[in-house]
Amino acid sequence: MTRQTRPASVHGRAALWLLPVLAACTPLNPPPSQPLPRPRLAAVEHAHSVYFATDSAALSTQQSRDLARFLAALPESGRAAARVIGHADRRAGDAYNIDLSRRRAATVARVLQQAGVDPVEVTVLPMGETMAVAPIDDARGMARDREVEIVIAGDEVVLPGCPNWTRDPGFDPLNLPLSNLGCANAVNLGLMVADPNDLAAGQPTSPADGAREAEAIVRYRTDKVKQLQADIIQ
Repeated sequence: MTRQTRPASVHGRAALWLLPVLAACTPLNPPPSQPLPRPRLAAVEHAHSVYFATDSAALSTQQSRDLARFLAALPESGRAAARVIGHADRRAGDAYNIDLSRRRAATVARVLQQAGVDPVEVTVLPMGETMAVAPIDDARGMARDREVEIVIAGDEVVLPGCPNWTRDPGFDPLNLPLSNLGCANAVNLGLMVADPNDLAAGQPTSPADGAREAEAIVRYRTDKVKQLQADIIQ
């Protein structure tokens, strides 16, 4: 007996045709979210060593020049904290070397303050010979032990990596923000910020005199603003 096959109904054929369409409409898995680009703060330290002659707390001409170059290369903006650590070689007694290292550190600290590293909090640490490593018969090693370490810690602005084309701008079915959105503004902000710490917390807006500021607007609207004197303009 031969089995006869029935043609598929219209509804059945339509259901078969819709299967690949419905499969194509399966929700897409969103890619990992990316934060919008923005400048950020990064801790940075600038270090320099100043060397002194035997039994001296005075800066030599060469060391003064080297210290001036180091200070000139420091960033002009931002708050900083400086540590000035004085050392001495193994000769003389402990008490004398502690005092000598203190005087050396104080000399360097005065130069920092006079150079306008401002605002700067200077912490002077006299170490004497406690960190000395060279034996007495090593002249070059003892010269390295007669140093003052300078460590100036602060913050600097790190610009975002722009442009950022990690996300394809030509195909985005999820309509997510572009990876490059805001890159130019973030870079410009990082380049213009005067104090890097303002990225963490802005300048305070108080105290302010609201009545005074409101009166200034009233004077402007009522055309009562005083004109500048001619001699001041010139």
